[in-house]
Amino acid sequence: MPKITVYIVLILLASSTWGFQDAVAAQQSEPLREPGEQEAPRGLGAQVLLTNAGFGLGGYVRKLLRDDQTATLEISLSAAEDEREVSFFDRFGDRDVPNKRTYLVEVPILIGLERRLFRPFIEDNFRPYFHIAGGPVLGWNYPYFRDQNGNDTFDEGERTFGVLSGMFKGHLVPGLGLSVSIGANFGELEGLTQGVRLGFRMNVYNEAIELLEPAVKAPDNVLTTPFIMFHFGRQR
Repeated sequence: MPKITVYIVLILLASSTWGFQDAVAAQQSEPLREPGEQEAPRGLGAQVLLTNAGFGLGGYVRKLLRDDQTATLEISLSAAEDEREVSFFDRFGDRDVPNKRTYLVEVPILIGLERRLFRPFIEDNFRPYFHIAGGPVLGWNYPYFRDQNGNDTFDEGERTFGVLSGMFKGHLVPGLGLSVSIGANFGELEGLTQGVRLGFRMNVYNEAIELLEPAVKAPDNVLTTPFIMFHFGRQR
């Protein structure tokens, strides 16, 4: 199991326990309170993602639809890797990834719905929510090495490409993406805000992607990854 999946499970268990204890304490100390102020109607900000492949960056805009329901539009940029990829570096800093076939950069453009949870029980400066989103994904697939004999396998004497040096030898692969997650926003209902989100993302492409050599893993057009996202921005 990838390390990030273990981290997500542990964080989810801790968050669930904390949220349950807060809810029980609130019920014991005071009756259910009515929902407080509405959140600011609009917001925008930046995102930092951690996936099986490393870090990614993104941005979002959000608009309040009604109490506890917010529409979102998110765009991010990140790399995709197979969980079995392992990088080795020599003393000169050159990178080698055994059995790697291609690189893939993903740009999901996702429209989503955020639903706030447990509003009557928790103060407004901690706002847990459930989020689901979907939309088009643009993938840029390019080779890890120059396959001179066309056998899809890295052979001695063939040249490898870096993350940037091989980028112009790639092609666009469109697809569709789906993201399901839970998270929490921190801060005031208006002004600066930040938060964290934990979830899973699935991208389905219109052609199979060869992240690894075919002898190691067959090409697949469905790529999934757990993710942790930190986001910060402003609501007004």
